[in-house]
Amino acid sequence: MTSGTHGAVRGAARGARPSLGSRPPYGPLVHPTPPPVLRRRPPVLAMLAATLAVLSAIVVAFFGFIALAFSGGDLSGGGGLLVAVPALLSMVLVAGAFLLLRGRSWLALTLPAGALSLTVIAAVLYGTLGDGTGGALLLAWALPGISAVLAALPGVRRWVAERNQARRAG
Repeated sequence: MTSGTHGAVRGAARGARPSLGSRPPYGPLVHPTPPPVLRRRPPVLAMLAATLAVLSAIVVAFFGFIALAFSGGDLSGGGGLLVAVPALLSMVLVAGAFLLLRGRSWLALTLPAGALSLTVIAAVLYGTLGDGTGGALLLAWALPGISAVLAALPGVRRWVAERNQARRAG
């Protein structure tokens, strides 16, 4: 051994600590990361998805009211389903928007919004909806579709998962 090494060993034998800076000799080399900061406010995309969901529910309710008014109350031949199914999906969609803004579920908005969008497309293809509506029908189809896509984005799903995990943890 060289004299420098021999002195360090001899100092360690006498109880002197080698200079390791501010950490103890057997302390962890990796500092624990602090828990992630839980955002209480929903992301902008979630707020936009909820807003578009409520707007699409209003648009569908308006079209349902117009269909009911023009039918004179006679909803035979599948007309009752044409009004009832979108109305039910609109109510579920508003509840899903509320659940998304609370951070409970992104799927509660995505599923009814997608189903409502597909219902409007099916009604147009079936030929019972869309005569003389112009661009308003595109609005009735696009609003729930865009809302479903925005609610299913990874940032929104991650925020909901973090909120649910924090709720379960305590």
